[in-house]
Amino acid sequence: MAKQITRRDFLNGVTISLAGAAMVSPQTALAEAVKSASGHSGDYYPPALTGIRGNHDGAFEVSHALAWNGEKPSSYQDLDEEYDLVVVGAGISGLAAALFYQQKARKNARILLLDNHDEFGGHARRNEFHSQGQMLLGPGGSGNFQDSHLYSQQSKNLISDLGFDLNKVRDAMAPGWGMADADVEVGLYTDRKHFGEDKIVNGPWMGTWFGMGNYRELIQSLTVPASEQKKLIAFVEGTLELQKAIPEKNIKGFLKSTSYQAFLTDYVGLAEPTSSLWNTIIGVTFCLYPDSISIAEAVKWGAPGFSVLGEEAYATLADTLIMEESDIVWMPDGNASLTRQMVRRLIPAVAPGDTIEDLVTARFDYNKLDLPNHPIRLRLNSSAVNASNNPDGSVSVAYVTKGTAYRVKAKHCVMACYNGLIPHLCPDMPEEQKENLRYSVKVPLLATNVLIRNRQAFNKAGVEVFHCPTSHYHLVSSAPPVSIGDYKANDDTDSPMLIYMLTSPTDRNNGSQTGRDLYRQARHKLYTTTFADYEQEIREQLTGMFGAFGFDAERDIEAITINRWSHGYAYDYMELYDPQWPEGEAPHELGRKRFGRISIANSDSENKAYLDAAIDAAWRAVNEQLDIG
Repeated sequence: MAKQITRRDFLNGVTISLAGAAMVSPQTALAEAVKSASGHSGDYYPPALTGIRGNHDGAFEVSHALAWNGEKPSSYQDLDEEYDLVVVGAGISGLAAALFYQQKARKNARILLLDNHDEFGGHARRNEFHSQGQMLLGPGGSGNFQDSHLYSQQSKNLISDLGFDLNKVRDAMAPGWGMADADVEVGLYTDRKHFGEDKIVNGPWMGTWFGMGNYRELIQSLTVPASEQKKLIAFVEGTLELQKAIPEKNIKGFLKSTSYQAFLTDYVGLAEPTSSLWNTIIGVTFCLYPDSISIAEAVKWGAPGFSVLGEEAYATLADTLIMEESDIVWMPDGNASLTRQMVRRLIPAVAPGDTIEDLVTARFDYNKLDLPNHPIRLRLNSSAVNASNNPDGSVSVAYVTKGTAYRVKAKHCVMACYNGLIPHLCPDMPEEQKENLRYSVKVPLLATNVLIRNRQAFNKAGVEVFHCPTSHYHLVSSAPPVSIGDYKANDDTDSPMLIYMLTSPTDRNNGSQTGRDLYRQARHKLYTTTFADYEQEIREQLTGMFGAFGFDAERDIEAITINRWSHGYAYDYMELYDPQWPEGEAPHELGRKRFGRISIANSDSENKAYLDAAIDAAWRAVNEQLDIG
């Protein structure tokens, strides 16, 4: 164990030490760090870094100084670089904006992308591990192509143009790995702290909660009192006599203004911890507990309730059910494959090949991202601090990198960072627009990949996906088992594997908080929790889940990558806390208005935390700019 922990702590220390290095010479410091950590001489290869990633130390200090204290450079070094377009943020929206601009303006358009992280892709992050001669990939954030049949034509076209045949990718996914399918078996893990013992019960739980299959036997196998089991069975059957009557008038208003927690305790009559059994469904979707989600929102996304709410409630919400049409397609590293393909199209020198088959195992040369002779340049470790319209019809964008403030000029600018930062980057923007941009609070996330030396204990557990409603991580699974090109998913018992873990560190509502309050509070928790604390939580949870099958954390864990996203999902308006604005007057619509030569492209501006929203925002922003010439 000592050898493994020393290695992980060292790698984590590499990441932490970059807080200062990013302000001195990030390209040099990171190259040396990775060289020391991986043994690859001279390489700058962020996907292989472990420890705390995502919003890593060194990526946010400049932005926090600006947003929290109004601190910004007193002067800038004007670079002899002029661009047609400067994009602030190299995530899905920013990269899509560069591609759309190149397609619609001209092939040799000069474009600069700036990103504050040491890696491109935004939340679409790749976690790459090497063990026992094998490459293992996991998603570090933005995960999948969801409900692609509902995408706009421009999103469909871009994905297709990049070579992603989603039917082919869907076929490459191993069967039985599903997050929400009614007939897929998942493990429901109830932990010792809340239920008295550590126990996993496997079954088609998403269907069970709607009275499908052997629901009685599954519910009776849970570690809850017999009286609670009886209530659960009657609840899913629709035979339960409610503790309180559902209001006869304005059923829609009741469903949208009553929390799901109140419904479970006051109406259904469930006790704790029984009423926590659906925390995974709600937590992974909203990153909150049932006390902050309406009944309508909960049942739309697959939590039970229709059976006892009555026909009128079902008629009110049936046409908005999400789970019925859900179609989710994964690449091995999540949406990182999409952003990697975007970068390869924009800067072909970064990696050979052009297909998604050769993309998965391609090793990118990060030294080729920002070369003077390339029309498109991607500059990492560069935190924007100002964007302003100039009297001559151009726009100036200033940023800090290597401890120095620089400024460049362009014909157009797309702000593809998150909404809350834009008022600080554009101080001349109208105050009303700034307030609308500040309204949304991005949802904090933890997406963690744990490399273990073999699959023996995991395989004995019997399924690939686990719901963990009262644990630190609400969702635990194998990394996406997708085989494409030379990359093959391996379920051999003696092979190493990645365990993928997802959660948000939000707390229960104290009765006076809004969803946005809880997200802000969780963000603070993300920044103040150490890697050692995260590691301890991971060890305890995996031991509770798999210890009975022979898992030994000290022996079996080889590496941990924790993707910390303090500004994760885009904020989605919530029925308990947000009004219903007239069309065109919601904060995200008013906030995204073009500001001279500056347009806004991010999923915040579309009020949707989905891949296609980020692409649609880029399409809108680029067209806004090209319309003004």
